[in-house]
Amino acid sequence: MKKLRNKNQDYDAWLHWDVTKRCNLDCEYCFGKITDTNVKVHSIKIEQLISTLDKTDKTFRISFTGGEPTLVPNFVEACKAITKKHYISFNSNLISKNIKQIAEEIDANRVLHIHASFHFEELMNMNLLNRFIENYNILKENGFNIFAEAVAYPKVKTKLDVIAKFAKENSITLTFAPFYGNYSGQTYPASYSHKELELFEISKSEISCFAQKGELCNAGCNAAVVFSNGNVYPCHQIKRKIGNIYEGIEFSNELVKCPSKKCGCPLNKYDEYLFEKILM
Repeated sequence: MKKLRNKNQDYDAWLHWDVTKRCNLDCEYCFGKITDTNVKVHSIKIEQLISTLDKTDKTFRISFTGGEPTLVPNFVEACKAITKKHYISFNSNLISKNIKQIAEEIDANRVLHIHASFHFEELMNMNLLNRFIENYNILKENGFNIFAEAVAYPKVKTKLDVIAKFAKENSITLTFAPFYGNYSGQTYPASYSHKELELFEISKSEISCFAQKGELCNAGCNAAVVFSNGNVYPCHQIKRKIGNIYEGIEFSNELVKCPSKKCGCPLNKYDEYLFEKILM
């Protein structure tokens, strides 16, 4: 999205890297995590990664997601290596022990944004709210572009006043993202009532952006997704392998039309800067 960039942040391509499915929280509304501690979180092969990026002769934005990306053993070292030339962004629940190290050792000018996933009830039950606040403020004070976002889980609406008060008292910029899944026999986000959308301050455009079938997209052109095994695909809907993060990536020169009725990764909307850039 345009608002993610500052004037000094200019990149040619984007890799959305689902670096691990492991997570250190167990939110009932999450559909993509693995909490089993027996599942190993692999380190990033930094030298091979940098070599792959250099071969493309592009400047990248690499966004890390999961699971919880900060669980990767050498996450800080990888980010430091990447940001010597490229840019990063990542989401995190901010409870990992290396958040302070990230704040102190990574150049905030090379980080487009940090998406702080705010899970109020889970953090409260685990006595981790103070840790979230502390790490949020450490990153903010060190110049990082950070914002907090909670999931608009229908069950949460009864606690909105409490959550909003907590965020305001602790100077947390908080918004809500649509919930995708089933709750009480209803499918969301289609089942949100008008009142619920108003309560969570979610616009219809935030939901309609996932209806992409037939729309032009830059997936595989200057944007792609990376799975935890390193394989690279245009997007989650187009399962045509275009490389591996440690071996090489072959981008296409042509835009594609979205094949999915319900797109889970509208890359043309998530990074409008790159989509518009390739149209120029």
